[in-house]
Amino acid sequence: MSSLQFINDLHNYAPEKVSILGAAKSGIAAARYFINRKSKVFISDSCSKQVLEKKLSDAGLAEIESEADGHSENVLDCDLIIVSPGVRSDHPLLTEARRRKIVVWSELELGYRASYATFVAVTGSTGKSTTVSLLGKAMSCGGKNAVVAGNIGLPVITISPSLKPGDHIVAEVSSFQLEIIDRFRPKVSAILNLMKNHLDRYSCEDDYYAAKKNIIKNQNNSDYLVLNANDPKLLEWSKEIQGSVRIVWFGKKFGDDCFFIEGEYLKYSFDGKSGVLLNYKDMKLKGEHNYQNACAAAAISFIAGASDEGIREGICSFEGLAHRLEFVGEINSVSYYNDSKATTAESICCAVSAFQKKVHLIAGGKDKGCDFDSAKECIARHVKSVTLIGEASGRIKSAWGDLVPVTLAKSLNEAVDVATDHASAGEVVVFSPGCSSFDMFRNFEERGNLFKSCVKQKKRNYP
Repeated sequence: MSSLQFINDLHNYAPEKVSILGAAKSGIAAARYFINRKSKVFISDSCSKQVLEKKLSDAGLAEIESEADGHSENVLDCDLIIVSPGVRSDHPLLTEARRRKIVVWSELELGYRASYATFVAVTGSTGKSTTVSLLGKAMSCGGKNAVVAGNIGLPVITISPSLKPGDHIVAEVSSFQLEIIDRFRPKVSAILNLMKNHLDRYSCEDDYYAAKKNIIKNQNNSDYLVLNANDPKLLEWSKEIQGSVRIVWFGKKFGDDCFFIEGEYLKYSFDGKSGVLLNYKDMKLKGEHNYQNACAAAAISFIAGASDEGIREGICSFEGLAHRLEFVGEINSVSYYNDSKATTAESICCAVSAFQKKVHLIAGGKDKGCDFDSAKECIARHVKSVTLIGEASGRIKSAWGDLVPVTLAKSLNEAVDVATDHASAGEVVVFSPGCSSFDMFRNFEERGNLFKSCVKQKKRNYP
């Protein structure tokens, strides 16, 4: 075994042996990093041998030592274990590793330790990807060298070692990543909201919320925490942490330091100064939830030192992300929107509320234990019909079946056919699943791309 010098100085020392649990994007990125540092790397994944061999071959890591079909005690023959977000932090092997005093990090922790850059980090139940993308553009336009990474798709360790002091990493971080941090300390952190989610992983809501709150574990009163002033759970929590970190609010005029919408304008009050950053009507993104996301992005980029003009330019010019209420096309005057990234009931509400006309909603997928009852009022107000797919379809139908006509479909292609049959000229079809994709798809991108393909094929078939 090594002397474990890497714990205190990863820039100059590397562990002799590293085990990586999970061969998805973050695991592959971590493996590449350590191979380049001449560490011996072992990858363990729960997928089949055939699938794992293809993953490693595609990544140029065919010769790496590995195991498939689950995690064995071979994982414990190392100095350091890197855990991918998909692996539970309470896995028995990780419990044993800690008992043996083997170091256990998330890929987020690894990326942080390997970098000289300043981190700003965003978590929450909904809106993370859009907010960090707005934030990345606002900071870049505002004179900062900023790279967006993390849960949005680019593993932190892929980019963090190449950045210099003064550069910024804008990190989207999930509760899974925050379960296993040690020294991770963003200069500015943000929690956008706390909503019931991921109860397929956590035993109760409070455990899920605690993982999110772990984002401030290492922050102190010289650091900043941006919180949603419209979220009662965050308002209550702020009383417990008062003085431990400097809190800045977004979403409404609240407290001394806040970023908020008033009339048509996004305004701020910060460090004894106040002003107007932009007119939200100039934003290419529309919808009240996106104006709130813009408030959060403005707050973080302002604190990080981006210029007012750059913040305005970055936020107003941002056109949105694929799979986030993305316009796909129009068939016989019916518009189709792909919101495959939506994995909570609250995300569904944001999507359907963005339209003045009644929506024909396609939803469903892997059940994460979301509270679909919480969306009843929104469904009744904005939705004309619902077509459901996937594992959660039965539970969703039980929640909404007495509000609107609900149809169960066996596939996404069939669901598009059903929703199209229900829709009339001038109405909209929105694919906003409110569930994760893993019962039928590899990820939300594959799911969203299939929806877009179904719509485009249907358009070709119409005269």
